[in-house]
Amino acid sequence: MRIISIDIGMNNFAAITNNIGKEPNLIRGKVLKAENQWYNKITQPLRQQLKQAYDIKQREKLSENINKLAKKTIEHIFEYFWSVSEWIINYCIDNKIDTLLIGQYKMLVRKDYVTIPYGYFYSLLETKCVYHNIKFVRVNERYTSGTSFFDGEPPTKEFYNKERRIYKHLWKCNNGECVNADVNDSYQIMRKVYPQLFDNGVEGYLKDPKVIDIKIDRDKGDVKK
Repeated sequence: MRIISIDIGMNNFAAITNNIGKEPNLIRGKVLKAENQWYNKITQPLRQQLKQAYDIKQREKLSENINKLAKKTIEHIFEYFWSVSEWIINYCIDNKIDTLLIGQYKMLVRKDYVTIPYGYFYSLLETKCVYHNIKFVRVNERYTSGTSFFDGEPPTKEFYNKERRIYKHLWKCNNGECVNADVNDSYQIMRKVYPQLFDNGVEGYLKDPKVIDIKIDRDKGDVKK
């Protein structure tokens, strides 16, 4: 069984680990943050005007403009998701991966931000996995972010201690060594589904990730790697 495990987030959109002895990969989520920051900046004065507007036609026009900007932002995010899913599928094909595990990400909704359509990304990636005969498994992430992969801990309540996540993306192992927190989470997703893989320990599972940047040209909507 050749597996990749994916932890989904925002700053690091995807932390991808594996059981084939290769380095983890971190796909940055800068595009998602930039799109939302752009949307917030460009629509803030419109939303302020909408609050103060009493004329029905003016309110309809302002709402229409805000919706158009939201639609444009979502379209760019869709393009980014398409490119990320292609990168992941190509990685699977190149490395003969037969099983893809992915944590079910939950995001807090903010009123001043466009809601990131994570559901679209999951569906898109699953469709591509089915096409390429790759097993696709969604995994409940509970306890994966507060337990330590490199200390051999199962992702259970008994071992859960999120205080070891000393910075947003830094996890402190019990021996004092620090590793990328998203990489730790990704490995723990794998351990949750296939604990037998680690009966003999975690030797050979690499810690240091390779960073992947996938960018969007906002003017053209093109995606760049």
